[in-house]
Amino acid sequence: MTRAGVMVVGMLLPLGQSWGEESAADLGWQLTPFLGYSSSIDFEKMDELAPMPVSTAVDSLQGESSGNWGLFISKEVNDPGMIELLYSHQSTPIAPEQPDRLTVDTLHFAGALTLFDNVMAPYLGAGIGVTRFDAYESEVAPSMSLALGVQPRLTQRLALRAEVRGYGSLVNDDSQFLCNPEVCAFRVRGDLITQWQANIGLTLRF
Repeated sequence: MTRAGVMVVGMLLPLGQSWGEESAADLGWQLTPFLGYSSSIDFEKMDELAPMPVSTAVDSLQGESSGNWGLFISKEVNDPGMIELLYSHQSTPIAPEQPDRLTVDTLHFAGALTLFDNVMAPYLGAGIGVTRFDAYESEVAPSMSLALGVQPRLTQRLALRAEVRGYGSLVNDDSQFLCNPEVCAFRVRGDLITQWQANIGLTLRF
C-alpha cells in the first residue's frame, strides 16, 4: 500500500469506529435511498390441466435484467446492527417480447448484523415480507432475502452503503399475471422465484 493509501485509511479509521462506540442512548436512525441493478427473473410455464383460450408455444418467460431503486429506513441496535424497513422497485420488459411490462415491488421487515466495527463495517442482512409482481394482472407473494454488504462511514452523519442481496418469492400455481391470455396464454408454475440485486446508496444518520 502506498504512503497516500496509508494516510487515507488512517484518516477514515476513527470515523469507521465512531458509530459502534456510542451508548444505547445515542443509537440513531438511518435513511438510505439506493440505486441498483437487478438480475433477470425466469418464469416457467405450468403443465396445462385444461385448455387455455389461446395456445402458445412459449414455455418460459423472463423479466429482463434492469435497474432498480429503493429505500432503507433503519434503527440502530446494540448488537451492533440495525432493524430495517426495506422497499425496492423494478420495472422491466418481458422476453420474449410481450405487450406488458413487469413491475416488481418488494416490502420487507429486515435486519442487518455488523460483523466487524472497522472502516468498511461489513454486515450480513436478512428480510421477510411480500413481493408484488404486476404485468397484465398482479400477484402478491411471500418473500425473503439475504444480503452481504459494507457501509463505509464518511462522517458522523454520512456513510456509503453497498450490498448484494438475493430474493426468493413463493408464487402460487396457475398465476396468470404475466400476460394477457388473448396474446400470451401463459400460466406461471408455482415455484420459488429467485433474483439478485447489486445496490449502492448514501446513508444519512440522524
